[in-house]
Amino acid sequence: MGGIVVLDYGMGNIHSILKALRLYEPDVEFTADPEKIKRCKALVLPGDGAFAAAMQGLAPSRDLIQEHVNAGRPLLGICIGFQVLFEDSTESDSESGPIDGLGLLQGKIRKFSFSDKSVRVPHMGWNRLIADGGPEYLSSYMYFIHSYRAERIDPKDVIANCDYAGNVFPAIVKHRSILACQFHPEKSSDAGLALLSDWVKGLSDV
Repeated sequence: MGGIVVLDYGMGNIHSILKALRLYEPDVEFTADPEKIKRCKALVLPGDGAFAAAMQGLAPSRDLIQEHVNAGRPLLGICIGFQVLFEDSTESDSESGPIDGLGLLQGKIRKFSFSDKSVRVPHMGWNRLIADGGPEYLSSYMYFIHSYRAERIDPKDVIANCDYAGNVFPAIVKHRSILACQFHPEKSSDAGLALLSDWVKGLSDV
């Protein structure tokens, strides 16, 4: 079995996650090669970008992602790679309604909505995680940049939340072999690196 594959599906901001993961695991490849995806011990869906473009970019690898998860192999989703794991998103001007996601996690991706128009959207910058115990990084500040967040998810899947202007949303979720975070751990200083280090250490059991 191979190492970690960071999936190339056309999203931006990839260099930082590759550099961060290689601090803890030298065998990290950025690729969409089906054979390498099949052989990898862990898969990462990273990046920034729009939901529709992300789903279009994921289309060639969708069955492989499903097979990877069905086999119980670890998957890490970050930012847009977090959002595409859910059922659907309204981040589109489509008249046909929400765009389907991968459906690997229960929940919907919806835009922040505030009656106070002075609240800035996107939610951008450092914000603290809220968790009941666990490692110190689960109550640390992480770096966010997003206008949409997950809702209607299974509460048992939530590892940590975040509060933005009174809107509490899931920041880290875990379901079986999937770990996903709305923020960018690779841009979140020591706390984010500690999360990535813990995830990589867990791969030794795979």
